[in-house]
Amino acid sequence: MKATNGMDHGQCLSDETLTEYLEGVLDPAITTACEVHMIGCDHCREELALYMRVMQLNITPAEDAHINRIADSWDRRKHVSSDTLPAAWGHKNFFLALMTVAVAAVFGVLLFWSSTHKPPEPQSPAEVVQLLLAQGRASELRLDQQPYTPTTRTRGREVSGVDYGLIASEMVYMGADSYAMGRLYLLQKDFARATSELEKAEKQSGASAGVHNDLGVAYLERGGEINIRKAAEEFRYALQINPDFAPAVYNLAIVSERTDALSQAEAQWKRYLELDSTSGWAGEARSRLEKVSR
Repeated sequence: MKATNGMDHGQCLSDETLTEYLEGVLDPAITTACEVHMIGCDHCREELALYMRVMQLNITPAEDAHINRIADSWDRRKHVSSDTLPAAWGHKNFFLALMTVAVAAVFGVLLFWSSTHKPPEPQSPAEVVQLLLAQGRASELRLDQQPYTPTTRTRGREVSGVDYGLIASEMVYMGADSYAMGRLYLLQKDFARATSELEKAEKQSGASAGVHNDLGVAYLERGGEINIRKAAEEFRYALQINPDFAPAVYNLAIVSERTDALSQAEAQWKRYLELDSTSGWAGEARSRLEKVSR
């Protein structure tokens, strides 16, 4: 949907998203996507102003002063003597002017509140993905720079509660590259699009071990004998770039388990524990090593 100022800022926010934004219950990554969208979308700012009024949010003295500063600034720039107004200007335009001041004031309060009441939000597509990675994981595989969280089975397009469509739209608007989009699609469990984006990233000069690792994860998640072989190749490419790249060792061990190459899996789990002996990932590696060693 086109924003009212003529620029494409992605799909407009739903009523539910706006109210949850004001209630402060959205995931931080979605909050960031909403704020990026509202900076460029007049319609959503006006809707936000309406909801703030309906919900009768309490305004602190500092926020009230911020509103007054915005209104005073608007008045200094836009003030026109009533004596010079043409008769056709009338009450409609006066109302629209008041609404513009109100929307500017509300959005100013929004930005003021965001800067004083919330922790720093991610400023780039890569940081958005990193924040999502910290929310939990549904796969046993390990992505590059993925903080450890226990495996869950509640994440995905239908049950996670994360509006990946909104996040993807705003990441594109923020200039996300193929690697960031591929990682987002992996979290969304859209493995076909994840593979497509990560293959583009791999073809770029200087593709990192992380790119190869995450493409391997996409192949392995898609399943099938051919994809399993491709996944193993990508994990090995990652290790050629960085022999101590722990995520690729971790994932190669899982490939060996899935292909019943248990002696190889045992060797790879031992190698992983040489690289990482203290993290949560190491705890899972020890558990799996015990199973394949029996």
